[in-house]
Amino acid sequence: MLRFSAYFWKLFLPAHLALHIALHSSHFKLDIFGYHAWRQCQTMATAVSFYEEDFRLWNPRRDARGSTEGIFRVELPLFQWSLATAAKLFGTHPSQIGRVGAYVAFLLAVAGCWAFLRSYFPPRVATLGAVGFLWSPALFYYSVSPMPDVLALALSLCGLTLWRKGYPLLGSLTFSLGSAVKLPFLLLWALPTAEALFSSTPRQKLLWLVAYAPLVLLFPGLWYGLASTIWQDRGLTQGLFAHSFSLGSYLHLLYHHLISLLPETILGYALVVPFLRGLVSLAQPRQKPFWILGATLALYTLYEMPTLGYVHDYYLLPWTAWLSIATTAAFSVWLEGKRWAVLPLVFTTLAPVGTWARMHHRWDPSRPGFNADLLCYKKPLQAAVPDTARVVVGLDVSCFIYLYYLHKKGWCIDSLHRANALLQRALRDGAQYLYTDDRELDSIARPFVEENLSSWGSIRLYLLRKGDVFEASGPMDLRPSELD
Repeated sequence: MLRFSAYFWKLFLPAHLALHIALHSSHFKLDIFGYHAWRQCQTMATAVSFYEEDFRLWNPRRDARGSTEGIFRVELPLFQWSLATAAKLFGTHPSQIGRVGAYVAFLLAVAGCWAFLRSYFPPRVATLGAVGFLWSPALFYYSVSPMPDVLALALSLCGLTLWRKGYPLLGSLTFSLGSAVKLPFLLLWALPTAEALFSSTPRQKLLWLVAYAPLVLLFPGLWYGLASTIWQDRGLTQGLFAHSFSLGSYLHLLYHHLISLLPETILGYALVVPFLRGLVSLAQPRQKPFWILGATLALYTLYEMPTLGYVHDYYLLPWTAWLSIATTAAFSVWLEGKRWAVLPLVFTTLAPVGTWARMHHRWDPSRPGFNADLLCYKKPLQAAVPDTARVVVGLDVSCFIYLYYLHKKGWCIDSLHRANALLQRALRDGAQYLYTDDRELDSIARPFVEENLSSWGSIRLYLLRKGDVFEASGPMDLRPSELD
């Protein structure tokens, strides 16, 4: 085995963490923009709603709420609620600590990964595996992106570790909480299930499985069974059957996942060779649980692939656990020999280079992923009307970005063909102002506008006419199919 002092191995992971933090040093205070900005704005808007409106965990709200209370129960909003809690404790605002909060969840995920790998491998090998996990390109980006997925990953890895360490009650509950935060992480329970079924001493593990496994479903069952409206999302629940697609388009998606998303974004090209070597070392009968977990994740990916499309890489984060086991298995084999013992250090040294090259362009404020005027004129746009004003915004196909940046509540126009009906409904329900950056929408909205108040870049602010003007003129065209 390659010989280094004990201090080298103790400092190896902290040194990589220090580099990781240094590369992110300019990102922590950035506004929300870039890849999946809509999802980050959705997360932060919920955190702000906890902080400013209703602190109860079971009452998350969205900004695009019309005249309703805006209750928006999708995943268990533990991450968002935690941001609001931290903001209250430290006397700040959730919007100021979103990226820092995401990084704290990431640090928990790294610790969970090391402990999880340590339950299979010696400490030094687990350290190398955790460094590989640390430099996943996807995790590098999402480590400072306020989204709940990294917290779900962290809790899931911690739960699996506690289970393997002989704490089945605490492990089951921790894993259950992670699965409630993001349901796809429930797939990782295939690993302890398979280990119990194929264990050489199965009696105790099977007893644990029977006694404690139902607790794994406790928090997901309570939230998704009684509160969440996620089942209304046909894409997530019906998978292959939610979209029409050709065999050719599906095969192209599969090619993209196999060639780009999994090796390039989730794993990182620098670790492809260790991953492949690890698969070879794990190709033996006693490693059935590893392969069952891989098959479970593969079936999930194949089923959801038309919904995941080319860009939803964060839905593949459950793969990081499986990929980490494989790469760490390769490090173990190499460290035990003399000829290839240096290879783990070579590959873990290359990993930061590949990750930075792959991801650094995602923090480019000149390409925010939406109208850059929202970034440039954020403060005057927010100050133009009171935060309590009821506004209409458009066009925003995400229905999350504009209202979050404006720090307002109200209605969102996501397509021109629904604009007229939505404006009529909004006026009837008390809308006062219209923010728009689309000149065609300006024309559609002209009959509803009382005055052009101001403009910032491409964004214009209009005072809307009173709703009773349109009530007096006759019935409104409010076909439900256009407003859903």
